Amino acid sequence: MPAQPHRQKPAARKGPAASRFILWGAGVAALGFLLLLGLNKGLFRKDQGAFPGMNVLLFTLDTTRADHIGCYGDPDARTPNIDRLAAEGVRFSNATAQAPLTLPSHSSIFTGTYPFMHGVRDNGGFYLGPEEITLAELMKQKGRATGAFVGAFVLDSRWGLNQGFDHYFDNFDFAKYKKISLDSVQREGGEVVKAFFEWFQSNGDRPFFSWIHFYDPHTPYEPPEPYKSEHSGRPWGLYDGEIAYVDSLVGKVLESLREKGVLDKTIIVVAADHGESLGEHGESAHAFFIYDATVSVPLILKVPSSKWKAKVIDAQVENVDIMPTLLDLLGIAVPKEVQGRSLVPLLVGSRAGADRMAYSESYYPRYHYGWSELKSLRTARYQYIQAPRPELYDIVSDPGERANIFRSNSSQAERFIREMKRIEERSPVPGGGSEAPRKPDDDTLAKLRALGYVGGFTSSAKLNRSSGLADPKDKIHLYNKLKQAEGASADREYDDALRMIGEVVAEDPGIMEARQVRGNIYMELDRPQDALEECRAALEIDPEYEAAIFTMAQAYRKLGKPDEAAAGFRRLIQMDPKDPKPYLNLGEISIDARDFDGAVSHLEKAVAADPEHSAVAHNLLGSAYLEKKMLEPAEREIRTSLEMRPQMPDAHYNLGLLYEEKGDLRRAAEEYRKEIEIHPAAYPAYFNLGLLCAKTGDRQGEIENFKEAIEANPKFARAYLFLAKAYLDRNENFDEAIRLALKGLELEPEAGSAPLGHYVLADIYNRLGRVAEYRAELEKGKALQARIEKR
Repeated sequence: MPAQPHRQKPAARKGPAASRFILWGAGVAALGFLLLLGLNKGLFRKDQGAFPGMNVLLFTLDTTRADHIGCYGDPDARTPNIDRLAAEGVRFSNATAQAPLTLPSHSSIFTGTYPFMHGVRDNGGFYLGPEEITLAELMKQKGRATGAFVGAFVLDSRWGLNQGFDHYFDNFDFAKYKKISLDSVQREGGEVVKAFFEWFQSNGDRPFFSWIHFYDPHTPYEPPEPYKSEHSGRPWGLYDGEIAYVDSLVGKVLESLREKGVLDKTIIVVAADHGESLGEHGESAHAFFIYDATVSVPLILKVPSSKWKAKVIDAQVENVDIMPTLLDLLGIAVPKEVQGRSLVPLLVGSRAGADRMAYSESYYPRYHYGWSELKSLRTARYQYIQAPRPELYDIVSDPGERANIFRSNSSQAERFIREMKRIEERSPVPGGGSEAPRKPDDDTLAKLRALGYVGGFTSSAKLNRSSGLADPKDKIHLYNKLKQAEGASADREYDDALRMIGEVVAEDPGIMEARQVRGNIYMELDRPQDALEECRAALEIDPEYEAAIFTMAQAYRKLGKPDEAAAGFRRLIQMDPKDPKPYLNLGEISIDARDFDGAVSHLEKAVAADPEHSAVAHNLLGSAYLEKKMLEPAEREIRTSLEMRPQMPDAHYNLGLLYEEKGDLRRAAEEYRKEIEIHPAAYPAYFNLGLLCAKTGDRQGEIENFKEAIEANPKFARAYLFLAKAYLDRNENFDEAIRLALKGLELEPEAGSAPLGHYVLADIYNRLGRVAEYRAELEKGKALQARIEKR
């Protein structure tokens, strides 16, 4: 393969993945192309394809079952735009996704390879490596403008799918969310479409490849009006409402392209990454099982040719076929690594699809719970699922996959067993398995867990086991209960969550994710010692369980044991030097210890580990430089942080400190007010504004800001003490001043500011003529001040 103009890629994957192969016979795509030339002369020009200059627009619909779309047989579906595409193009009635998870499935779509080849086996902890050749990169090589617009954090550019895209619209800023949950982190489809239109304005005048991803059908099912009202009151109606809303957006995009005269120059593909169980086989959503409910997906292709209109292909196809089909249509050479097969021969009437099989897998049960993975092979008639208790279904006579005929139809069973064995033997990882996942940083992990995707992963030792693993069919009730517990935890219903997790652990003590979820709940409840115990229990099962090590380090830090916390974060760095989060935490620990040189060292490593998502590290670097009185680099780092994340917490507060250091009190006050405007609970900004008011003689402003600081944080001791002093300075409200000073001392009796409380009380008592109390408080203040100075 020639070197790509935008960057050089390795010729092949390093290590075990170098042994790539084409699953169902080398040369199939080439054979299909030759058949096409013979069967439909005049349509293709040799080495150019049928539509060499066409645009390509790929829609992927997240979590969308084929049988909930009108053209796939749902009479109640309101999907007129997708149905119209099918009527004007080609509908594939038996299309299968490679995984019931968003990132692995999209990785297969964009590389044309199976998960065991591209290496992305789950959401989170896996990255599409730079050695992989993507559809976008090949489109870019041919001079097309490339733009991607995604609706979910799980497809954020950090996971590697941005390869080849000139513009990748993700920009998920979690700082603005008070609560990270499904409804707050998913981007509504309307916003995705708006971003596409903005990009198209500047790029629609030349051939383009664009990918639009809609996340809306994913839980929670909350379609906008009128789709919510129109679909309420029937089973899974709101799910169908989300699909109807997405259909309207597809129509909006197509109509706009039609108005601009572009649609007739554009190849359109509509596909789904996976489906949704909707309660079938005991699973409410997706990820766990690989029955048709979660891997049978819509696939529609529309090309500007009347020859392929209202065509239905019943042969078995799969999502890995999308890439080679588009390349074939455009006359672009298909890389030898691609395992999918071009669908063009099927389009022109070839019967070459009779032998087609589709491969799917889910490693989710194994990575998260230590149970067996699931793998499947599907034809247009049969579905085989490899599991501790294997399954075989005749999906023509039994579309609900209820009657397992594995024992009664031994000839078909043996056929699938042989084929699966052949696949596993040719996989770059022995047995078709997987190496342990690479762990994301904790911030990313928390966001993915909120999406219902990621808990902890089992260790490599468990992943290498080939026998004795539980069948997921026997564990679905535990999986459901743990997910219910996680949902209850997200809603702050901690008692219910802890009760359900206790029931899960009682039945299967080896589920580390249950321990981890319980530990996280204890951290939310400010019970770090209990969280520590949960982490220890998890680490007894697997000493390399990184999520537990991280939570343990956080618990130690909350318990005021920075050395133990630092040891945990250093251990994580040994395990994964590319993870920025341990460096970030070590930087914070160093700042707390006033080791600012150490803080700078750690935080610079955090930035280097993840330069594209390092806004927090830049802000902390600015804070460290500020403490070192290095004002120029401090301002540079803080402003870099704000450029990356305009609503970065504490950034404007740090700029306020910086301008105070420069003596520019007006600009300092402006920055504190900006911090409060963005983050109304920013009590330190209120407090510092109060101090500035005191310096400028604004006594009323001083009192009001100290009050706001207390309201924002009722445990902020210094605000009580300084508000008491403000009343003292105004020689008024002594009773309130006494109450405030006593409250401040109660909250932090040994703090550095505590002597002020005693001196305020002494002064008030002296003015009130309460001599004994005056002397007592004065002595307390002097004694405490002496102890503090000796520290």
